[in-house]
Amino acid sequence: MHKELTKLDIKMLRALWEIGPRNLSKVAQKVGIHRRTLESRIEHMKSDPRFFLRMHTSVYHTNIGLRKAVVFLEANPGMEQLLFDCLPINQFWLYVCRSYGMGEGCTAVYAVPAEHCHELEEFIYELKRLDVARDVHIYWSTCFQGGRITLNWFDNKSGRWAFAWDEWVKEVQTQKTDLPQTLVESKSYVNRGDEIDIKMLENLEYDATRNLTEIARDLGISRQLARFHYKEHLLGRNLIEGFEVFVMRYGNSPSLMVYFTITFHGYETFAKFARSLLDKFFVLTMGKNLGENCLIVEVFLPPEEFRRFVEVLSTMTKMKLVKSYSYAIQDLGIRCRQTISPPLFKRGSWVYDHENFIEALRHKVSNSFQGE
Repeated sequence: MHKELTKLDIKMLRALWEIGPRNLSKVAQKVGIHRRTLESRIEHMKSDPRFFLRMHTSVYHTNIGLRKAVVFLEANPGMEQLLFDCLPINQFWLYVCRSYGMGEGCTAVYAVPAEHCHELEEFIYELKRLDVARDVHIYWSTCFQGGRITLNWFDNKSGRWAFAWDEWVKEVQTQKTDLPQTLVESKSYVNRGDEIDIKMLENLEYDATRNLTEIARDLGISRQLARFHYKEHLLGRNLIEGFEVFVMRYGNSPSLMVYFTITFHGYETFAKFARSLLDKFFVLTMGKNLGENCLIVEVFLPPEEFRRFVEVLSTMTKMKLVKSYSYAIQDLGIRCRQTISPPLFKRGSWVYDHENFIEALRHKVSNSFQGE
């Protein structure tokens, strides 16, 4: 049975994004409902596959010394699954997914120590040298700005989303150019965390609703120490960017998750475009490509609206609001995701074993070819 979000659901999801799922009393107060009603609705949306509600804490990777990269790879024919299996060999991966659009391949997201960016590039290009991939594109990004679900473009009368694409084109042109900190390039990547901080971030990134008592028990520390690190380090040192609240926006209707790279003629058009997306419900994440007027944005749309989105980008290109764009459609049946990995953080710094990653990659590819 088809089931979409209601106006109350959207208000609740927006409050969870703004306040965070760790303070349900304040969320309920903002929405104007009883806390028990809120808790019941959250549990229902988490258990119902038509909603698939998930809440994660967004780590501000910049402040723990990590730089993000979004990688698009086209596989050599016959190498599609091998490519997917090879990408997590570099243990600093966050997300790997089979994708298609400009060719069969994969999309991957990494967060690597800032001083080892060149080594990640070597790892990715090694896949091309080994004939697993025939084309690769690496986009170094700011931290991601999480999308939010708002009542913009929601039709109260029909209880459905109204995709106002023509109005959006006008909106892009009238936006200001100020952007949130997550879309501003950082001048440094200083690690401000310690081992307890990294372990706590792992827990909260996996599930933002975990309380400090549970985390302290799992880490083998006192609740008082966990509370100190949460207040003074995770919040005080800005190690948390915010919260990611994901829900199936269109019930069990078909939908597509797509990564776009969109380039612009200058910073002003980039900033206006990016700012126009800050309150759009179909945006999951977005980041700025470092050193370029280029936006990396992940959208979640019904197939017919995805085609409309592409048509609007084409229109904006003719209007000189956009310079160019490309995309990769995510195959949600073949993907994996992981949090930051505390075992890679030792004695106050990240351990990046480039030689081991390369050796393991070559070994895997060699074994695959021998097994044919």
